[in-house]
Amino acid sequence: MNTTDRQITFSALSYLLSYPDEEWRAELPDWKALILEIGNQQIREKLLHFFDATAGFSQEALIEHYVYTFDFGKKTNMYVTYFNSGEQRERGIELLQLKNTYEQSGFLPTEKELPDYLPLMLEFAAIAEIEAARSVFEKYLSNVRELASRLEKNDSIYAELLHVLLSALENIGVRESVEGAVQA
Repeated sequence: MNTTDRQITFSALSYLLSYPDEEWRAELPDWKALILEIGNQQIREKLLHFFDATAGFSQEALIEHYVYTFDFGKKTNMYVTYFNSGEQRERGIELLQLKNTYEQSGFLPTEKELPDYLPLMLEFAAIAEIEAARSVFEKYLSNVRELASRLEKNDSIYAELLHVLLSALENIGVRESVEGAVQA
């Protein structure tokens, strides 16, 4: 995966996994045009398929699906450290480590979201050096896989995006880390 494909893919995933308000829907044509530039056919087609899936939802229904899936679903939330430690104190340490990693790479995330919020992590992966992105996602690869599996079991349209993410991570060389294994 070349740098441009990586940047577009991770940026698009970050955007598409964000709250689908009116502004989100209004910007979809611009994102679709960018996605059409991705050289990796499999990733490009899966992202475009997500556009088709969202077209079948009214604005209200898509928001309802998103909220039900990510905000009310403890097992399908987008805070990747939650899979390891839930609300335990250890999670705070992981969050601080992520924030420090971002800052060391020159990425200054918004204070609106915790550092383990998947769309924020994807923003980082889009602009960071590939090694930095790889190291962050190697630690949490099993968590991303678990989220993808749970979304698939729930027949969520967002499962497709997680599968795209897993393919993109594989393309940049992300491999399972012993440290990142999900605790059952």
